[in-house]
Amino acid sequence: MTFFSCHNKQKNYNQNPVTEYAKQWTQNIKQKIIEDANQQEDKVVYDTTRRLEVTLYKADKKLKTYLFTPSRDTKGKLTLTDTIVTFFYSTDQNFKLVKEHCPNSSRIFEGITYNDNHLGVFELKYCDGKTKEIGYRFNGNVGVWLEFDRNNNVIKDTDYGNIESLEELKNIKYYR
Repeated sequence: MTFFSCHNKQKNYNQNPVTEYAKQWTQNIKQKIIEDANQQEDKVVYDTTRRLEVTLYKADKKLKTYLFTPSRDTKGKLTLTDTIVTFFYSTDQNFKLVKEHCPNSSRIFEGITYNDNHLGVFELKYCDGKTKEIGYRFNGNVGVWLEFDRNNNVIKDTDYGNIESLEELKNIKYYR
C-alpha cells in the first residue's frame, strides 16, 4: 500500500504513532493472509448460482475466492474474462484480504476484514494505480481521510476523529 509523501498535512499525519502502528499492523496481517492463502489447494468449487465464483480450499478451509465477469464467446459459450474481486483467507478464516480490480470498477480497492469488519488502512485507487482515497477503519471511518485527484493533489480531507480507536488493533491477533 502506498502512503502520502508531499503535502504538509500528509507529513504530519504520517508521523502519528497510532497511524504508524495501524499501517504496520495492516501490512503484517496482509502478508500473513497471503502466505496462508497460497497453500496448495486440495479442492476447487465452482459456483454459478449468483455469479461466476471459484473458491480454492484446503481441508475444507477457504484459501482464495475469485469472482469473474461473465461473457460469451462467438459461439455463445460462457467464458470467464476478468477477475473483478479476489478474496484471500487466513487459516482461521477470521481475516480476509479483499482486492477489487479494474476494469469492472472505476477504482481499485484493497483492504483487510476481520470477522467481516474492515480494519486498518483502507485504500481506494484509480485504475492507473494512483491513490484516490485513503484512511483508516475501526468500527467505521476514523481519523483523517484524504481524497486525491488524478495528479495526486489532495482535493478533500475529512477528519472523522476517534483516531485512538486504532489502538485496539493491538488486541486483534493473527492465529494460525
